[in-house]
Amino acid sequence: MPARLIDIPLPRTLQAPAQARRAFDACAPDSAPADEGNLLLTEAVANAVEHATGDELRLVIQHDEAAGRLVCAVRDGSADLPRFEGTLYGCAERESGRGLALIAALSLSWGFSTDGSGKWLWFSLDC
Repeated sequence: MPARLIDIPLPRTLQAPAQARRAFDACAPDSAPADEGNLLLTEAVANAVEHATGDELRLVIQHDEAAGRLVCAVRDGSADLPRFEGTLYGCAERESGRGLALIAALSLSWGFSTDGSGKWLWFSLDC
């Protein structure tokens, strides 16, 4: 089976995380860690909704069956790089700032980069 790809715009609204989860569920294979994927995607999109600029986000999800990998990426309109606390230690005591620590702890790999007018936050999962 060839790679499956979803590439859609999302409104920068409170409904965006739910829309991203529906897209994840449509693209992810049955073997994908759905709970982890939905949690991490919710965190990534919610962070973009809260901290980014502009009216729209972009969501790209690709499942490469041959590689056994699922990659999720969220683009927002802010070139400001996210602040990463580094570990999950102390997360329970913090009111915010847990999203990137969760992504780092639960994904196979993750990262972020700017593209001149915005940034991409991505993570990958084995499936």
